[in-house]
Amino acid sequence: MTPGIGRTHPHLVALPPPAELIGAFRQRPVALLAGEDCPLRHELETALRRYGWTVHHGQQPPEDSELDAVIAVYDPASDDTERALRGLADALLLARNTQGPLRAGAEGRGAFLTVTRLDGRLGTGGTADRSNAVLGGLPGLVKTLDIEAPELFCRSLDISPRLDEREAASAVLAELNAAEVGSPQVGIDEDGRWTVRLGEQPPAAVRSEMSEPGPDDLLVVTGGGRGVTATCVTELARLHRPGLLLLGRTPLEEEPEWARSAPDERLKEAAAADIRSRGDKPTPRAVDESANRIRAQREIRETLEELRASGSRAEYLAVDATDAAETARVLRPHAQRITGIVHGAGVLTDRLIADKDEREVRRVLDAKLVGLDNLLAAVERDRLRHVVLFSSVAGFFGNRGQSDYAMANEALNRIAWSLKHDSPELAVTSVNWGAWAGGMVTPELERMFAERGVPLIQRETGAALFAEQFSPERGDDTVVVVGPNTPLSEASPALPERGLTVRRGLEAVVHSPVITDHVVGDTPVLPATAALGAMLRIGHDLGIESARPHEFKVFKGITFDGSAPGHLDFRVEPDDSTDYVVTALDPHGRPRYRVKLDTGPPTSGDAVLDPVDVSALSAAEVYEDGTLFHGPLLRGVEWIGGDADELVLRCRMRDHDLARGACGAHDYSPVLADLLLQAALVRVRKQHGVASLPTGIGSVERFSELPDDSDFLITVSHAEQAAGCYRCTVTAVEPAGRVLLRFRDVELVTNAELEGKFSQ
Repeated sequence: MTPGIGRTHPHLVALPPPAELIGAFRQRPVALLAGEDCPLRHELETALRRYGWTVHHGQQPPEDSELDAVIAVYDPASDDTERALRGLADALLLARNTQGPLRAGAEGRGAFLTVTRLDGRLGTGGTADRSNAVLGGLPGLVKTLDIEAPELFCRSLDISPRLDEREAASAVLAELNAAEVGSPQVGIDEDGRWTVRLGEQPPAAVRSEMSEPGPDDLLVVTGGGRGVTATCVTELARLHRPGLLLLGRTPLEEEPEWARSAPDERLKEAAAADIRSRGDKPTPRAVDESANRIRAQREIRETLEELRASGSRAEYLAVDATDAAETARVLRPHAQRITGIVHGAGVLTDRLIADKDEREVRRVLDAKLVGLDNLLAAVERDRLRHVVLFSSVAGFFGNRGQSDYAMANEALNRIAWSLKHDSPELAVTSVNWGAWAGGMVTPELERMFAERGVPLIQRETGAALFAEQFSPERGDDTVVVVGPNTPLSEASPALPERGLTVRRGLEAVVHSPVITDHVVGDTPVLPATAALGAMLRIGHDLGIESARPHEFKVFKGITFDGSAPGHLDFRVEPDDSTDYVVTALDPHGRPRYRVKLDTGPPTSGDAVLDPVDVSALSAAEVYEDGTLFHGPLLRGVEWIGGDADELVLRCRMRDHDLARGACGAHDYSPVLADLLLQAALVRVRKQHGVASLPTGIGSVERFSELPDDSDFLITVSHAEQAAGCYRCTVTAVEPAGRVLLRFRDVELVTNAELEGKFSQ
């Protein structure tokens, strides 16, 4: 297996309620509403006007007017694939027509949003019918626009049909003002907000009712006569010898005399000579067409020979799969024997969105989507056992210059989920391929990928992974990414130099069970690790993803005793070339917390300490004797020991959600991290005999996630008393010594009132 090449699976990830970007738009913003004429669009217009927006309709930006936002709503009333395809094409042309005015005219934010009503979970539930699932391709456009125009705010929304129009319109307006820029696709249903991320997923248990294809099977393969698809089905033929019907647009004709003696590298020269011999001028286009036609026919013949040599019955049928009548006609004699479809056909017409042409867009969409529709209509569905669709990471991540291709492939993913939902016994897989070596990757692109450290899929590796998708173990891989789980091109959002303000409501935090177990005396208190996590989350939402926090300060903590603010305003400002300062302000403008986020080059990747001696640890009673105040959900210190130089604690605790992730980052759990501050409190009690609370952390070093419901160790060292406070360094490590998380220079203060509150 090529290093860096494997399988990952899309899965839903819960998002917190959106934080609001304050002052995202100017005082009198202008919106263009487009898409389907439907109740949601009318409700949106009413809501926008209520908030002072001027609203226009259509596919073109309003004349003599600045444009702040484009919202395209697609909520079709009928199940019509052609209507959905027109929706995809119209959305791309809308982006083409409006991105210039959005980039130039908006003061602050220029926003482009699409809205669908599939299932509220971005079509991953499969409940949308196949026609409307095609609209699930819209995130491909939005993710590509996000790459090509990074200064725009781009979002593709899918809102559950179970929410009424007023709820849906409110959700759209909340997303329009959302601060986060790292989630270009968001689903919204009655359970909250969702996005799709990649993750590892072990193979499902072997499905006894599913078997690999064999000599009695007949698979229809589009695009299978040449290129990557041919490489894949040749490996399948070698392993399983199924019958194969290869469909392609190139007619297989007898090779003309002028080409028979010419090797591939001399075909252009021979084609030019043939054109001259007929008295015509050999233009570059005419020469390329003649040479490419011969080269394509040779590839098809070579593929057929390889397939037959492997023991498969293989036949080539010249047909354009986008022609429904012709596809049905050529497949009719075979329909009762067809048990599988491999849809590998595709067309590329790479151009930036600003330069896209409608006819080219439809060619790209039709090759993938109309072609699949025609195949499914031409076979007997109840005989099908395998459907494998060739999708692309260009859709999953978006890709510069491939907006139409990205839409087509994202639509394939949604169709796969829809087919699987309707026919659970059918083995359906949409394979999102990374870039293949020798595929459509030019030498220039290959160099670019090499510079970014993105490995290419070698033909042998890709073919083997393809063939494995037909095994019973992979029968539930409905959508899978094969190759490096790395975007082919990336967006580069930048924060404005003047800084910005993000408002985060505290309602979801107040109602978290974690808060009711973090009570000092009788008052629930926001954990300092949660305040830090909230600022990390704000940074993450704004594109500051791998920053290192330092100089974290608690000025006045949030207590939920009836006086807590309803929201905090997070002011994010550049500090120098690598730092941002994030200050959490209450509604009166008073600072409550502050942290600096360093975005400069990281330090070393891993840190390892000598193994910690745990032989002399004894059971901890720190929650019973007044050392700590934490309730059951936050009680993770189980054993304790060490000496005057280093306190050692063995911990184990289940992680718990805190406001759907609003107070954490992907590698930082505020709940588990609270154990490090608990350890610091224990150290102060043992060394000085007093109760304390944390007021700051000098720096935070994140190496790996803290384990959920598994043992790990915490050491507290470098403890000192100075300037009226206590300081120490707290490190979470695996038993073997690998560092997970370190808080350097934790600052703690005490006062007489704390004693009574801790001992209650």
